[in-house]
Amino acid sequence: MMDFQEGSEVILNRVQIVSLFITLTSLQVKAAPTVEKIAEDLVKQKTKIVQTELQQRRVLSALFGLNRKIKKLVTEQGQLSQQKDAAELSVNLLEQQIQQLQSQSQQQKATLAIRLKAIYKLGGGSVMRYLIESQSTVQLERNLKILGLVASRDVELLKNYKQDLSTLKSKKQQLAFRLEKLRDLESEIKLKESKLVADQKTKGKILEGLRRNRLFAEEKVQALREKSLSFNIEDSGLFDTLYKSSFADFQGSLPFPLQGPIKRKYGLIKGTDHPYTLSHKGIFISGVVGSPIRAIFDGKIAWVGELSGFGKTIIVDHGDHYYSVYSHMQSIEVHAGESIRQEQQIASVGPALAENDTGLYFEIRHFSEPYDPQKWMKGL
Repeated sequence: MMDFQEGSEVILNRVQIVSLFITLTSLQVKAAPTVEKIAEDLVKQKTKIVQTELQQRRVLSALFGLNRKIKKLVTEQGQLSQQKDAAELSVNLLEQQIQQLQSQSQQQKATLAIRLKAIYKLGGGSVMRYLIESQSTVQLERNLKILGLVASRDVELLKNYKQDLSTLKSKKQQLAFRLEKLRDLESEIKLKESKLVADQKTKGKILEGLRRNRLFAEEKVQALREKSLSFNIEDSGLFDTLYKSSFADFQGSLPFPLQGPIKRKYGLIKGTDHPYTLSHKGIFISGVVGSPIRAIFDGKIAWVGELSGFGKTIIVDHGDHYYSVYSHMQSIEVHAGESIRQEQQIASVGPALAENDTGLYFEIRHFSEPYDPQKWMKGL
């Protein structure tokens, strides 16, 4: 018969064993999630991818705005720099002119001083003799006139020097004030530019973080799909959630919506009958009136109607914010809200509108951004 202490140890050991068993059981439950939980996690990760992409677009839009502001500031800074250089050159030229005038004024004053000193030393006699010794009245008048002209010329020169000097100093003061203003504006622009560049770097880091988050979410989606392969899934809705491919998975392998040559490509195209360069957000595929137009991927009809310049138009929502647009059509065989399958006929080619040829105008968009359809089509 065991004593009380030995009995207590046995009971404690049994409690520890039971506790360990419960812990292991709970770990096993966590290690073996249900297919429903996997599907729930997959939906969460897909939602996270979409939300991350929306945030990326906002940050990219902000970066685009910042780049535009920086370019504008750089242009303004260049213009201010030119104005500042011109103002500095003008100030330097004015300074040279001021120095030259001051030198001429000093020389003129010195010349006048020498003359006055000579007259003073002679006591005015030489001047009087110069006048008295005149042979005639005409010569006297001429001599008086000469003396008057010499004196008035000296005085006039000094007045002109003084006036020009005052004008030049005033211009220099105005230019110096303008130069100071230009330097202040240049400093303000540099400060704004440095702030914008710092903001640009911050948003660049945010964008890089968002891209990493998206990549991580995409990897997790793939891991969840691989984990779900061990389950026998009979629920079609659950199967679609786990295994249905995204529109983006088929880039480069989508079928053409209409069989025919591409008459007008995506991108910037210079007009043949005008000097302007236009941006085409889709492609134009030539085709005979009545030819079938088919959906390029599974989806739901988001909109059916008529657009000015495009005629009858269908917009198909392919999920994950991907859309395809079909225009210039005749008969439409689908309705808004209807689910469609890849290569299902949705309409037929209509008569020519503004084009010289009949066919289909076609776009692919992600959110509102147009993509080049030729990069998504099979065989291109």
